This record gives sequence, structure tokens and C-alpha cells, in this order.
Amino acid sequence: MPFEPRAGQFYRMPIFFGPTPGPRQWPEGRTFDFSKTPRMKMLGVRMLTNADQLKAMLPDRFELRGPPVVTVEANYMTEIGWLAGRGYNLCDVKFEVTYHSRKGPVHGTLVLVRWENLCDPILSGREELGHNKLYCEIPEPRFIDGRHSARMSWLATPFLDLSVWDLAAPSGMSGPPADPDYQGMLSCKYIPKTGEWGEADVEYVTLSPRGPMREKMTVERFELGQGSFHFWKSSWEDLPTLYHIVNAFAELENHGFQGAHLVETVGGSSIAETIRID
Repeated sequence: MPFEPRAGQFYRMPIFFGPTPGPRQWPEGRTFDFSKTPRMKMLGVRMLTNADQLKAMLPDRFELRGPPVVTVEANYMTEIGWLAGRGYNLCDVKFEVTYHSRKGPVHGTLVLVRWENLCDPILSGREELGHNKLYCEIPEPRFIDGRHSARMSWLATPFLDLSVWDLAAPSGMSGPPADPDYQGMLSCKYIPKTGEWGEADVEYVTLSPRGPMREKMTVERFELGQGSFHFWKSSWEDLPTLYHIVNAFAELENHGFQGAHLVETVGGSSIAETIRID
């Protein structure tokens, strides 16, 4: 009899082999304790920039929320349950926004791009969650003389350097401060329509709520300090599919770095709570 997808199951191409295992659908009989997986180390740096430059990147019904501060954050993850104990690394470029949905304002972080160094989370995150994921090489950070240094590259061509130093645990704080108005990570899902180039097959905003991840995440280390990052101005020959993104970040005016952080955590979420807005 012909193949028919099962109702209520996750499928991604190729669909011919049955439901697809991944972060939100595990092999039969498997469960993962998200209070113990994954382990994550985050290095982040904030920079004050020109508000008009950030506004120029915003789609319709988005507006800046607060000062024009862009954050670059590298994340190194290990002991991931759905990858059978393996890990991968990622790097976000993001800033705070408000999205004016038909049901009211949504306050969150717009992740303009999330680079990852493994195909599996890129595919699942783009197709299932609408996250703006792309591939790049993200080796483990270096640490020497009190400085953590990270580099992102594409086929051995570097395009982003990030450094964090002078770290210390802040008095009276065990983790990043909570924003009561913050609702989660916002993304713009877009898939082109095959054969009708220039038109969208899928186009809408998604929200990955912060709450479920915070509930099962334990902060084991939290430190604040100084930091910087630098995007390398690139040509088409350097980065044929990324140069337009990297150059947009390289052109952001630097009105001063606003500090850095190092956070180590255990636990999280599959982000299955992600919803489509409007």
C-alpha cells in the first residue's frame, strides 16, 4: 500500500522513511530529562549602535525595544539527549524588540541570525521552529591569560571574532536578571514558493517562549566583565552566501561596548512550545 504520513507525527524531508527523530520527537521508548541536558557555556558581548541601522533590518510591525544594543553570543553545548550525548555550537546576533501582533504587543529578542556548526539542528530549527539558522564553523573557544576568545568562519574563512575578559561573579546575583516583560525569542519564518520565485510559500513570525527553558535550567556559573567583537568586512569571493549578512553587521556603528558575560548552565527545553504568531 502507498506511504502515508502518520497524523500527529513530525516529518521532515525525506518523508519516505517515517517520522523523523529529532529534538522534539525521540525514538520510540526514549525520554530525556531536560533538567540534566544539555550542558551549555555562553560567551556574550553587547554593543551600543545606531538605532536607525537596526530599524532598517526590522520587518513590518517590529520596533526597537529599549536602547539600540546588539548582542553577539557564542554558545557551546554538550551532552545533548536527542543527539545521543553529542554536542554542537552556535552563535547568535540579536537585539530587543516589540512585535505588534494582531492580539497585542509581544516583547522579546529578535535573533537576526543563528549560526550553528551541525546540520541536524539547523534543519530542525529552520523547518519546525522558523529560526534563522545558517551554517558556519565554530570551534571551541580558546582561554589564555584570563581571556576567552572565539572565532566563527566559513570554509576556513574567518568572519567574526569575539573576546571576553576581566570576568568576575557579581555580588548578590546568581544568574542573569529576569525581565518581567520578556516573552521569548522571536523569529521570522520564510520559505520561498517553488516555481514562483520572489513569492513566499510560508511567511509568519514565531515565538519560542523563555519560560519552559528557564524552569528546567540551572545556572552553575555567572560572571560579568569586558568584551568586544569584530565582524570582518568580506567580499563575495570570501563568503559567497554570507557576505551580505556579515557586511551588514560589520557596518554597524560602534558607540561603545556595554560589557560581557559568561554563563554556564545545565538543563533546558526542546523548545516544542514554540508557536506561530498571527
